[in-house]
Amino acid sequence: MRVRRLWHAVRWLRGLAGNHADFWQVTGDALDFALATLHIEETALRARLMNLYLALDAYPEVPSVLKRLKAGGMKLAILSNGSAAMLAAAAANAGIGDLFDAILSVEDVKVYKPHPSVYQLACTRFNLPAHRICFLSSNGWDAYSAKAFGFRVLWCNRFGQAPERIPETPDAQITTLAEVPEIVLA
Repeated sequence: MRVRRLWHAVRWLRGLAGNHADFWQVTGDALDFALATLHIEETALRARLMNLYLALDAYPEVPSVLKRLKAGGMKLAILSNGSAAMLAAAAANAGIGDLFDAILSVEDVKVYKPHPSVYQLACTRFNLPAHRICFLSSNGWDAYSAKAFGFRVLWCNRFGQAPERIPETPDAQITTLAEVPEIVLA
């Protein structure tokens, strides 16, 4: 959890300073700092931890939910802070890469979420106004920020996190993606 918080801090500080680096670099920098703080100097461990990002699995319900949404006529996309190569590798590893109409990365705008230009990528790609897009995130800060941008938002709060203190509130909070089709296909 501390590495994740550190990653967010590094990413936001870089963004505020106008010093963008891609997700892979920022993740490596945060991991290097965490390892140095713990006085761990194991190159093999660092490489193994970094490569885990390329082999992420989806939650068990994800493939069937995506297939159901696709069958319902929905256009599907990933909109992430990750680099395009990392996202494609993770989606392929999870066996869901072919279900998406687009994989959108912040690298196209060189700034991280929650900057509005990142959310605008989806509007531009699908030629839709923000209110016509349903955005789903498991990160509270992302869900709240996407709602502030104007998306219809579902926050998948699997672990009962406390709500963010951001002015906008997601349209719904769910605990599993299995709930999504009933909401968006209704």
